[in-house]
Amino acid sequence: MHSPEPAKHKELRSALRAIKNHVEGLEAHELDYSQLAAQRINVSPMELDEKSSARPCFFKPCPAHLLMVPDDEYDQKSRTKYQEFKSVHPIFRRPIDCARNMITYYSHFWFDCAIHSENYILDGLWRRLSLMAVPFEDLFECNEPEFGTPELVKAKRGRESPPMKAMVYNNLDGNENTLLRGEVVIALRVINGQMRRSRFFEHSTVPVLLFSFLGPQHARVIEAYFDGSSVVMRPLRLFDLREKDQTLIRTFAQWFLGEPTGETRVLRGV
Repeated sequence: MHSPEPAKHKELRSALRAIKNHVEGLEAHELDYSQLAAQRINVSPMELDEKSSARPCFFKPCPAHLLMVPDDEYDQKSRTKYQEFKSVHPIFRRPIDCARNMITYYSHFWFDCAIHSENYILDGLWRRLSLMAVPFEDLFECNEPEFGTPELVKAKRGRESPPMKAMVYNNLDGNENTLLRGEVVIALRVINGQMRRSRFFEHSTVPVLLFSFLGPQHARVIEAYFDGSSVVMRPLRLFDLREKDQTLIRTFAQWFLGEPTGETRVLRGV
């Protein structure tokens, strides 16, 4: 039997939902930091470095030695090959095409690392969620410019905690000092959906780590959470994926496969 939703948690959901509904109604597809601040969305920098004070607040990387090496030998044996930008016919270089190609490669590599890790340790941390059922059925936008979430994962049973991770594509080029409306909307919808689940009514904070793939074959990672009054979004700088970078592929894998951390039963900073 599920416990009733505490009044404070309901207030948090209502405040978050108001921000989500307003952003969903915006006509702009790219928002600078001042425009985001006007929507009660505060942006601060992030680094994928455990020793940095700007590291993710709610996620940590897995040990690098548990990962495979995405070299030419791996690609020859893999179900998918890394497509460098220059090798792709110009007609298939739309941001959405490149983003989907990268998501296909990265997701296969991360899956291979998980199932081949020592004692399957990485395969026991995260589980894919259905994107066809409530509360995560609204993570795709088919109107131009398209955006969507083909991969959404949560902690496996026995390790239940609210942090989530998602792979996101956008049919737009990315720029520094702006975020795409699609990135913001997906973060808000994922957080809102997780907060609706009764098993997390005791948690005030629901963090999500977005792996955002956009044009022209670039990517960034964004940590997002609601602090009770505003949404905090912490983007990494944009990385150029037009040429294969084994170190970057492994770094992204460490953070996608790593465990959640931090206190989520209270609002951050409280």
